Amino acid sequence: MLHNRHQTFASPFERVDLRDGELRLRPLVASDAPSLFRLIEADRERLGRWLPWVEETCTEADSARFIADAADERQRRRSLVLGLLVGGTLAGTVGLHYVDWFDRSAELGYWITSRAEGRGYVTRAARAVLVFAFRSVGVNRLIIRCAVGNERSRQVAARLGFRHEGVAREAQRVGDRFLDQHLFALLRREFDAHT
Repeated sequence: MLHNRHQTFASPFERVDLRDGELRLRPLVASDAPSLFRLIEADRERLGRWLPWVEETCTEADSARFIADAADERQRRRSLVLGLLVGGTLAGTVGLHYVDWFDRSAELGYWITSRAEGRGYVTRAARAVLVFAFRSVGVNRLIIRCAVGNERSRQVAARLGFRHEGVAREAQRVGDRFLDQHLFALLRREFDAHT
């Protein structure tokens, strides 16, 4: 019998609204486009150093298109992009990407505006997504990839208990550069042992 890799489980993605104190994680909506674009524009150089999509986000319409695509991917259960709100104000995103329902794996991604950086928000938001992924979605393995040299991202992975599994050489193209990437992973049983 053949198994459809995208229809193993009912989707838990549609009604996600995670909270941790002043943090709220919820799917982006069309009205977030202006705020999202302003965040990216204000931190274009910093974000563009590590993230390939920054170069392609040139207008508010690009942010609106990203939000529409994210909604489509959420409905198809391929990814879950959540706005990271601090005190009700959008400050970045966190999400599950490349969701593989057959192997029960996904990749965790995150970014935050420099105004909110260094306050533990990303770690707290990512931890909330870990709980959701392992306990509600049924994921067994989560992956974090971050460019070698992106110390803040690497430190988030370490604080969350992810294990370093290696370095993928020239695994990501950002602008005209190919960046080596750290590969970190966390298994559900490892997460459960520490919670």
